[in-house]
Amino acid sequence: MDEGDTVVWNPEEDLIGLDDDSDIVVVTLNYDNTEEVVQDDLSSPFGHGSPILLPSARSLFSSQMQTSNMEAGQTGQDSGLIPPEDSHPSSSGLLPQSVSAGNSENLANHLHVSIRRIKVVEDLLAVFMENNLLNQTLKMEFVNERAIDDAGVSREVYTAFWEQFLEQCEGETERVPRLRPDFCESEWQAIGHIWVKGFLDHGVIPVRLSKAFILACVHGIESVDDDVLIPSFLNYLPLVERSAVEKALQGTMDQGDEEDLLDLFTRMGSHFLPPNENIQQAIETMAHKAILQEPKYILDCFSTSMACVQVELADKKCLLSLYEKKKASGKRLLQLFESANVTLSQREQTTFNHLQRFVKNADEDKAEKILRFCTGSSVICVDKILICFNTETGLNRRPVARTCGATLELPCTYSSYPDFRTEFDNILSSNYFEMDII
Repeated sequence: MDEGDTVVWNPEEDLIGLDDDSDIVVVTLNYDNTEEVVQDDLSSPFGHGSPILLPSARSLFSSQMQTSNMEAGQTGQDSGLIPPEDSHPSSSGLLPQSVSAGNSENLANHLHVSIRRIKVVEDLLAVFMENNLLNQTLKMEFVNERAIDDAGVSREVYTAFWEQFLEQCEGETERVPRLRPDFCESEWQAIGHIWVKGFLDHGVIPVRLSKAFILACVHGIESVDDDVLIPSFLNYLPLVERSAVEKALQGTMDQGDEEDLLDLFTRMGSHFLPPNENIQQAIETMAHKAILQEPKYILDCFSTSMACVQVELADKKCLLSLYEKKKASGKRLLQLFESANVTLSQREQTTFNHLQRFVKNADEDKAEKILRFCTGSSVICVDKILICFNTETGLNRRPVARTCGATLELPCTYSSYPDFRTEFDNILSSNYFEMDII
């Protein structure tokens, strides 16, 4: 107690007992601590229960910066936020009863943030613009979704971010960022930090972001040769124009291909086709312009962040290998599946066979959805996906995924493969993801 605090002692009311044989006096201390409670003025438009909300890309994380307790799923303790001694308490209003010096030191590098799913680009940018997070442990959650982050939620946040961000980029199979009037240097540098943080912490990278562009970000434009540039450019083009360029490079164009190629050259700033002997050089120049020259400002902003991954991605071969390992396919998913039980019953084995058949025949798009459903990421970030079974029927029967542990729980009560396929397809086609299991 401070010197200014008052102890009120009324001998008649507060004296509990005094014996002849005892010299102990018991008193009541009336200590008024109402002025010590600090209310956080960060309110939520979404309801109650969110420790940090992100209302805009600029007004975030100043004096409200918080450190986080260790994750409840790992410690078995309350997941309330623990502020440093001289900072504001979290908006959750939870204060620790006691914190040891060792725990305080460990928590200093922990940051806990809440992200709105429909504003994931805006909110995550705000977090990374205001903080240097590369050396911090970042725990995330979605607003109004109850899951606790043990890697699965973070993977989902990064995946949702890149999914929304790439919608605003140029290109088809592979995409390249384009300049935007609402993004300046700080936003582009923050996106570079997000790429690095997601890769280093969880192995999440956006495989639809052009390989040639990322190689230039990590090792410079001069490291991008035609062996990387041309395939990236072909994947950048829509299917019809890609076919025309491939035939032009092979020297097998017909009249229809020439028209498609002329449309492409016109869109790229040239209004005539070069002679056949110069067409390969013209295509290489056009590819360099689209993939590297036009986004040069963005590339320079990314390079600042990506310098720290030069050890992991030492050369072109490492980067191309990384992209190849991360891409989802039916065969790769089959290699990840592992049954939780050594011995399966007949019904469990039948359901496991249904799953293998379903995944084996999946195209790349469906394979990415299955992988995201099981792990929170549309690229391969785990060593295995554990398969377990239940006997649910009726409305309770459905596949359930636990992304933190990369576990898929399947009912073994399907009467046929079409029933299994229909139910799984309905879940994947809904394109609705919500973290709601603690």
